[in-house]
Amino acid sequence: MRRQRGLMRLMGLAALVGLGLVAQPASAKVTTEQSASILVFPKVIADGTRDTVIQITNTSNNMRHAHCFYVNGGLTDPTLPPGPLNPPLWTEIDFDIWLTKQQPTHWVVSRGRLDNPLDSPCSRTVSCDSATSGTPDADCCDAGFDPGRVPPVVPDFVGELKCIEVDASGFPVPGNALKGEATIEEVGSGDVSKYNAIGLKGFDSNDMNGTLCLGGGVTAACPMGAEYEACPQTWLLDSPSIGAPDLVASSQPFCSGEDCSTSVDTNLTVVPCTENFETQNPQPVTLQFAITNEFEQTFSASTTFTCWGSFNLDQINSIFKASSLGGNILQTRMRSAAGSQQGVLAVLEETHTVSSNATGTLVSRAAQNAHTTFQDQTAADIITIPADQIGQ
Repeated sequence: MRRQRGLMRLMGLAALVGLGLVAQPASAKVTTEQSASILVFPKVIADGTRDTVIQITNTSNNMRHAHCFYVNGGLTDPTLPPGPLNPPLWTEIDFDIWLTKQQPTHWVVSRGRLDNPLDSPCSRTVSCDSATSGTPDADCCDAGFDPGRVPPVVPDFVGELKCIEVDASGFPVPGNALKGEATIEEVGSGDVSKYNAIGLKGFDSNDMNGTLCLGGGVTAACPMGAEYEACPQTWLLDSPSIGAPDLVASSQPFCSGEDCSTSVDTNLTVVPCTENFETQNPQPVTLQFAITNEFEQTFSASTTFTCWGSFNLDQINSIFKASSLGGNILQTRMRSAAGSQQGVLAVLEETHTVSSNATGTLVSRAAQNAHTTFQDQTAADIITIPADQIGQ
């Protein structure tokens, strides 16, 4: 019966194909729907072609503060493949925000946001032009109370954003009051895709120092044990195989001719849970993949990344292609290898392409949060905040 249920589930996925439309209950302790004490945005892009809007909300009835880090995951030489001679930049920009009770805020990553207490209220007479965000002419683009100055990122930025809830003095606290979303926009076409920030809830065992213990037991580094929820041991990635047809798009009237072709590609973005912002010396993480198609055939693959990884699935292994896999729908179980001893956080983004003589080539993207099992990483992941950024 277990085998049959698994097959029926994959067949259900095949019927929906869009995969971003497939709803599954989140079963892991990390959250994308509830407020938390640590927010992680794994995929943040501001490279001139695409830009990102960050939204963060204080869900509590008290003022809340957060200490945030942009982590630049771009390569030293972006024209060459990653490797020992071409490591990621792993440079960080830190800043603080504070939010009044129930306050949401937002900013455009490439431009940041000014802190101007003399801002006029949003006029609502002109539409928001994102090119003005972070400037004195932002008007409705930077509406609402300023959360403090948010710096712009460097040109051609690709990487992550991590925000950690702190008290007014800058010490980490388990307030569990923050929730976030990221919207990635294609600058030319206006096409957008959106995902929820991944949240890690904090515990009362937090000793408020610069060593943040995600899961695990009592150790010399974590004398109070876990201070935050652990990162998941295994991620479940539901996606079409690379190059699979988009059955939803191909059934639409605009794609009824024989000349119409559709395809779906999937990009995976991962960041390590363990990060030391003091030494800025990231360790490589090896990921293992167990891939099952709708016929319950299982394949395996692996890859290694450092600091930040974002790659189409067929860049990991050609087995992810529909032509190699022998199926159009797959479920992938992803986990870090035993020797890595690090958890990871992940987000998926699908690219849907439709080509025909009538419509030309249409491209749209859809980001989605991945799902996990109930299992946590056994060992603690640790985020280290520099000593000079604690208690500011």
